[in-house]
Amino acid sequence: MDRRPSVAVAGALCYLVACVFWGLNIPLLAALLKDFDPFWLSPIRYLIASALLGAWVLATLGPAQLRSPIPIGRVALLSALVAAFLVLFNLGLYLTHPITAAAVLAGSPVYVAVVSRLMTGARLSEGFWGATLMTLAGAAIAIAGRSGGGLAGLRLQGGEPLLVGSVGCWTVYSILAQRAFPADVPQLRRTFLTALGAIPWLLAVWAIARATDRVGPPNLSPSASAWGQLAISAAFCTALATVAWNSGVARLGIAAGAMWQNTVPVFAVLISLAFFGVVPTASEVAGGAVVLCGVAYMQWRTMRAAPRPTGAPG
Repeated sequence: MDRRPSVAVAGALCYLVACVFWGLNIPLLAALLKDFDPFWLSPIRYLIASALLGAWVLATLGPAQLRSPIPIGRVALLSALVAAFLVLFNLGLYLTHPITAAAVLAGSPVYVAVVSRLMTGARLSEGFWGATLMTLAGAAIAIAGRSGGGLAGLRLQGGEPLLVGSVGCWTVYSILAQRAFPADVPQLRRTFLTALGAIPWLLAVWAIARATDRVGPPNLSPSASAWGQLAISAAFCTALATVAWNSGVARLGIAAGAMWQNTVPVFAVLISLAFFGVVPTASEVAGGAVVLCGVAYMQWRTMRAAPRPTGAPG
C-alpha cells in the first residue's frame, strides 16, 4: 500500500465520494421499496448500473476492455460475493430491529479487521484502534438518541448474523477485487465486470423468492418518480460509488474503508435533512461529529506515518 500523502488524500477523496453516495442511497432505498420488493430491486438496479459502467468503459478505455482479463470463474466468484452482500444485507435489515441493526453495523471496523487479518496478515493502519473506539462511541451516541429509550431499545431478532455476514462478504470482495486482477487493470473495469456478473446471481435469488411465494410479481410499471430515483441510485450510489470505493481500497486499504463506512449514516442524515425534510436529533448530530472525528484522526495518523521526501523537515 502506497503511503505517500498525495495517495492518502486521493484515497480519502475516493472513500468520501463512495460514502456520500451510499448515504444518499439510504433515503432513496426507503422510497424505492414502496414500488419494488428488495429481491427485484437489486437486479434491476445492477442491470442499469452495469449498462452505465459498460458505456463508461467503452468511452474511456475502449471496446477491448469490456472483456475480462481473468478467467470467468474468478469473475463469477467476485460477483457472487457482491450478490451475497446485497442479499444478506437486505434480509438482515428486514429481520432485525432498526436500532439493533445500526448497533451491529457500527461494529464494521472490527469485523473488517478480523477478515482482513485472516486474509492478508497485514498490520492494521496507523491509528486504527483509536479511530475504531471513536467511531463506535459516536455510533452509540446516535443510536441511544434514536432509540428513544436509550440503548434499552436494542434487542436480538435473528437477522444480526446476516448483517455481520454481509460486511464479511463485502470485505472479502473488496480485498479479492484488488488481488484477482493484474495490477494495471483500472478499477472502473474491475467494477464493471463484477457488477455485470452479479446480475445472474441476483436474478437467481429473486427467482427462488418468487417460486416460493416470498415475493409477488415484479413491478414492471412503476411511477415516473420511482424510475428517476432508481436511475439516480444505479448511476451514483451503485456505479460511481463502487468505482470510488474500489479506488479507495487500492490506495488506502480496507481498514481505512471500514472507518469511512461509519460515516454513511452521517451523510444519510445530512442528505435527508437537506432534500427530504427529515430533521436529525441532537444525539445524531453529536454522534455523527464523533464518527467524523474518528475518521479524521485515522487519516491524520496515516498521513503522519507516510515517508517524508529526502531533505524534508522533520
